[in-house]
Amino acid sequence: MHLKLLILFSVICALFCETDAWFWRRRRGGSQCPSTGGASPYYFGTTSLWCLSKGKRGAPSRSTWALKHRFIYYKGYYFELWSNSYAYIGTSAQGSSKCSIKREGSPAGYSRLSLDCIKGCARNYRCAYGRYRLLGNNCHKFANRLSAVLCTTGTTCPSWCRGSCNHAVEV
Repeated sequence: MHLKLLILFSVICALFCETDAWFWRRRRGGSQCPSTGGASPYYFGTTSLWCLSKGKRGAPSRSTWALKHRFIYYKGYYFELWSNSYAYIGTSAQGSSKCSIKREGSPAGYSRLSLDCIKGCARNYRCAYGRYRLLGNNCHKFANRLSAVLCTTGTTCPSWCRGSCNHAVEV
């Protein structure tokens, strides 16, 4: 009996985590950050943690509980947070040479924010929000916070993104 309940619980959890992307996209999709003149789209995306573990380890948001690594893609750059507490900024996703990455088909929203500003947000993320924590400050929280900046700040770069913390690796 206990084994059946454990299996049922596991299946329900797996379904919830996996369906979150389409569920939230329908309810909170790009409508909160509609396209306006001069705005660029940004996307949420994921990479399988199982594949990555073989080697390296108000605004639209996505689940913070999923067995996937989450990133933001904006203006040709991937923005990611890893367990070493460093943000990675690059024109290709970390691990993309060995793992398939998946960017959502529809933009999460649109932004007129400069690329330099969002790079600053990634570089200064650790000083603003602290070190990586698996359940509290993970790649999902990072992506959601960058989404909030992209969606809600217009063209004004937040002060925490203009600091000089620089806990990032640009590749």
